[in-house]
Amino acid sequence: MKKLLLSASVVLLATGAFAQTTTMSGSDARFGIKAGVNLARFHSSGDNSNEAYNDNVKDNVGFNVTAFADFGVGNNFFIQPGISLQNKGAKFESTTSLTANNITTTTVSSNKTSLMTIEVPVNAVFRIPTGDAGAIQISAGPYIGFNVSGKNKLESTATAVNNTNNSSSTITSSGENDLSFGSATDKNYSSTEFGANFGLAYRLNSGISVGANYGLGLSNLIPKDSRTNNDNKLTNRVLGFSVGYSF
Repeated sequence: MKKLLLSASVVLLATGAFAQTTTMSGSDARFGIKAGVNLARFHSSGDNSNEAYNDNVKDNVGFNVTAFADFGVGNNFFIQPGISLQNKGAKFESTTSLTANNITTTTVSSNKTSLMTIEVPVNAVFRIPTGDAGAIQISAGPYIGFNVSGKNKLESTATAVNNTNNSSSTITSSGENDLSFGSATDKNYSSTEFGANFGLAYRLNSGISVGANYGLGLSNLIPKDSRTNNDNKLTNRVLGFSVGYSF
C-alpha cells in the first residue's frame, strides 16, 4: 500500500510539474491527464516457449492514469512526454477432472498476477484535423517502466461427485502473496522494463479526448539471474482505453 501511495504521489507531482512548465513557457505547450481501463497479459517467447502458455493466458483487468504534456515541434506534429501509473499482469484459469473409486473430482483454479508499474513514455504524435470539431491523433514512441508493487492471488474450487448416489461436496481455497522485483534468483520479476507504445485517439476542440493505446513490452520480465542460456522471454502486452482532458 505504501508503494502504491508513493506511485500516486509521483503522478500528482508530475502533474504539477507539467502544469508549471505549460504556464511558464507561453508556447504551444499543453497539459493533460487521462485515465481508463487496461487489458493486460504476459507473452512467452524464445527457444522453449510454451504455446499452451500463450493460448491459456487471460487478460488481467486493471487501470491506467497518465499525466502528459504536448510540445509542438511542427505543423500538426508534437512530442508528448508523460508519467503514468499502469496496472499490468495476467490471469490464468484451468479446469481438471479426475475419476477414482467412482468419485469424479473437478477442480477449477485461477492464478491472477497484478503488477503496479510507474511508466515514463515519450511519444511522437501526429494530428489530423477534422474541421471545427477536433482532430485524430496518431502516436508512437518508447517507454520505460519501473515495477513498484504487485500481488499474486490464487483461488481454487474442488467439487467431488459420488457417481453412485449423485451426492457432492465442494471445497474452496484461496491465498495471495506480495511479489518482489530485481535481478536475483529469489525475485519474481525484473524491476524495470522497456517497450513501445502505439496509440490512436480523437480530441475535441473542447479538450476532451477518447483513445486507445497498445503497449508492446520488449524487455524480459524474467529476473536476470534466473535466465538460462536459451532465449526464453516473458514480456508485457497491454491494451488500454482512456478518457482525458487537456488544455
